[in-house]
Formats: sequence, structure tokens, C-alpha cells
Amino acid sequence: GGGQDERLMAFMPEVSALTFFLSQAGPDGVFGPPQLRQPAWILGARRLRVGIDGTCRFEARFELDPAVPFTSDLVTVQLRGKSYSMSGSKPFLAFMSENQGFLGWPEAADSIRAARRNKEPRQRATVGKAAFANQVRAWYRSVALTSYDHEIRPLLRAVVRSIGTGPWLAGLWWGDSQLGMLASWLGHAIAAQSWGGGLPLDYYVYSAFTENPGNQCFVHSAAACQACLASCAAKRLPAGSYWLPGNARMTADASNPCVVSEADCGARGFEQIVATYSMGSATELWKNVEDTLARTQGNTAATVFDLMGSA
Repeated sequence: GGGQDERLMAFMPEVSALTFFLSQAGPDGVFGPPQLRQPAWILGARRLRVGIDGTCRFEARFELDPAVPFTSDLVTVQLRGKSYSMSGSKPFLAFMSENQGFLGWPEAADSIRAARRNKEPRQRATVGKAAFANQVRAWYRSVALTSYDHEIRPLLRAVVRSIGTGPWLAGLWWGDSQLGMLASWLGHAIAAQSWGGGLPLDYYVYSAFTENPGNQCFVHSAAACQACLASCAAKRLPAGSYWLPGNARMTADASNPCVVSEADCGARGFEQIVATYSMGSATELWKNVEDTLARTQGNTAATVFDLMGSA
């Protein structure tokens, strides 16, 4: 069990070990379990097991990867005038969105279920900790090369070639998957400029993401969204491949962890959003998102993508 981050560390034990030794407790040294300060880059780690992906469908096999590289992936890096050999295969960046706990505690069942359908008004906040602008800021701060000491910037440039993400913001913290995609795209577009030659972003879409199966389908346009939700229900994750609180289930069928509300699919998907804004500026897109959220004031009758199209 556990979320994507806990599972991933079992496949990258070097990350798990460093997390253990670098973690710190809460501000007073007592409150809260020790956690890794974020954002955090872990460089030189390798994925040693096979089977991990965004669904965790195949992760039950505790099987080492016989093809994992140990020398062919080495690159030479410079740090404070000295040369080192380091694996460049799987640089690891850990950081979080800023919407944790926005539903309050304990999280009400009705609120979670509405959030899984992208229908919870508080997902579309324009003020407060969970505001959209804060999510863009969190991504930018974590990815921008200028956020890190100037001595390690050449090292990061030497080993980091791209960044991959899934439904950031919209896993077990129940954010709106469309706003999560937009925050990732905006924050990354702004941060990538600090890398000189740019930094590609690979956005992965899952019909059954391990932390919130089915919710990411809503980034698709109508027909594709409905097909995605149907695939989640038809190819259900094994019980050990996801973790959901009991009050987050959408149906009485305990074997189905998926969002099942095909009627909630919007007309517009990420393909229309990308086609509309990819040749424009981040400023233009950000302004449209903020204007849309302010104008509709938490009205979730339509999806964010559809509301942006009617602005």
C-alpha cells in the first residue's frame, strides 16, 4: 500500500536510504514524523527493481532489474573543481504541491467524492494556500535552476535532460486534474528558461493512477475521457496497487476504485488547450486561467477547460 512516492522509493533504494538520513521532524523537533525537506534533488540514484509505473499494477513482483546499468550510465561531473563519475540515468526531484489539507480534517466523504470528479468548489480557489497561483509557484520554485546554489547548477545541467510527471496536485491531495496539468505546464514553462537551452516536460496520462484512479481521465476531451474512464473500470487495479480511504470510493463495489462519472467529462481536453496556447505566452495562459476562476467563483457545473474556452 501507500502512495506513489512511498512505492517509488522501494524501487530506488538509494533514494529511500538518503531520505531516511536526511529527513527532519517538524519545526519544533517533535511535531509530525520526520520528512525529507523539499524541494530535493537526489542525483546518481538508479531504479533497481522492475514493475513500477503510475498505476503500480505490476509492482507486486519484488524483482531486480538484470539490465540496470552500473557503468554505461556514468557521466563526468564537476563540483568545486573536482571531477566525479555519477549515474545520469534517473535524477530524482521531489517536491509537493501546496494544496495538502485544503478540504479540512477529517476530510468529509462528500467533499472527497466531489473532488475526485473535479466538482469540489475549493479546488478552484484563487486565494489562500490552495490557490492556483501558489501551485504554479511551487512548481517554478522547485524546477528553476536559479533556486539552487550556483556551484551545483553545472552538475544539474550535466545529468538532467527532462522532467516527467503524472497528475501532480491531483493524487491523494484531491486537486483538480485539469488545474494540476495547467499549473505544471505554466510553472515549467517559466522555470525552463533558467536552464539556458530549455528543459523538456513529459506529461504522463493514466486511466488508473495509483492514488486517484480515473481522475486524470478528465484532462481528455469528451470521447477520450469517457473511453479512459471505461478502461479504468474494465481493467481494474489489483487491490494492492492503489490506496484510497474508504470514504473516497465512488460506488458500493469495493473492487472498483475508479471514478465512474462519465457524464462529468468536458467537451475540451488538453489537446485543445495546447493547440490554443502553445504558441502564446505563459502570461496569456496564466491570465486566462485566473480570470476564468475568478469569473466563475467556484462554479463547477462545467470543467475548467470548457470554461476557459468560453471566456
